Amino acid sequence: MKVYVVGTQYGYARWIDDCELVDDIEEAQVVFFTGGGDISPKYYGCEQHPATWPSIYRDAEEVRMFNKVRLNQVVYGTCRGEQLIAVMNGALLIQDVTNHVGEHGITNGEENYRVTSIHHQMIYPWNLDPKDYDILYWSTKKISRHYEGDKIDPKKVIVEPEVAVFHKQGKPFCFGVQGHPEMMPKDDPFVRKINQLLLEYVERICK
Repeated sequence: MKVYVVGTQYGYARWIDDCELVDDIEEAQVVFFTGGGDISPKYYGCEQHPATWPSIYRDAEEVRMFNKVRLNQVVYGTCRGEQLIAVMNGALLIQDVTNHVGEHGITNGEENYRVTSIHHQMIYPWNLDPKDYDILYWSTKKISRHYEGDKIDPKKVIVEPEVAVFHKQGKPFCFGVQGHPEMMPKDDPFVRKINQLLLEYVERICK
């Protein structure tokens, strides 16, 4: 699988089976956005929360790179990367949550996994047309004490999104994971599941 990592944090891709890192985004099947600092709320039309610390130069570069992705490439994002692809599809972000540092459970209602997370923000896709996204996995229980941020309605946070896809017309297919599979063993059931999903998306999209 040919993977282009945006930036220099190549270790984020260590969990991907048969991963071949490429230096040119044009050669990639998967364009990978990694974790890191907060995204400026200006990119999703919101006022900045006191807990938000944007990486302004990184934001500008990653938005530029996202806009270069072709429709026959898959975008993958981890942690901040998932938040970036959500924003690029028109979603909002919850700018402050609690208790999402460490290991916790996620589910899709049938399958259950343990994930490692390090984040204080979370995607908020409920402002989008439901046909443009799917929340694949969510926290097994709501563990944050609050959901804070401009334009956020906490009552709409019916689940805490963990794994999501965005498939908005005219945008590349985007696959996001809030947790950190690169911090987990490669034979972990969750890492195997994410590998399976990524391969399925690549085989379907990258033609």
